[in-house]
Amino acid sequence: MDLTAEMEQSAPDLWLPQTRQVLLGDGRHWPHHLRETPAELKPFLRAFGRLRTRVGHQIGGHAVPIQGPVEYEIANGALGSMHAWGDQSHDQEAERWVLLAQFDSDSDAKMEWGDVGALYWLIRPEDLVAHRFGQVRLTVQC
Repeated sequence: MDLTAEMEQSAPDLWLPQTRQVLLGDGRHWPHHLRETPAELKPFLRAFGRLRTRVGHQIGGHAVPIQGPVEYEIANGALGSMHAWGDQSHDQEAERWVLLAQFDSDSDAKMEWGDVGALYWLIRPEDLVAHRFGQVRLTVQC
C-alpha cells in the first residue's frame, strides 16, 4: 500500500474556550442546546460543522474528536487531576496544546483502537518549534 497525503481544511472544536470566545465575543459558555444558539450564528455553525465530518488520519490541523475535545483530556493529564469544563485553569491548559497527529481505526491497514476509535498526539507549540517530541502526549477516544 502506498502512502499518500492530501491537504484539507480543519476547524477547531466548538467546545474549546478560544472558539467560544471568538464566536460569542464575551467569554460566555457555549450553549448546550442548539435552540439556545444565537440565530445569526446558525448558518455559520452548519457550514463549520461540515469541516468536521470524519475523523480520519491527519498530521497537524485541528483534532476531530469522537468524545469531546482531546485538548481537555491532555489538560487533565498535564494538571494531574480531573477538572470540570469551564474551570479557568483547565481552559488555559487546554489552550496550550495543538494536534501533532491523529490516526483513526482503519480496516485496510488492520488498525483498530478500542471500539473503532482514534489515537491523538498533542504537543505544545513551543515544544514543536524546539523539536522536543519527548513532550508529546497521547490520548485515545472510541
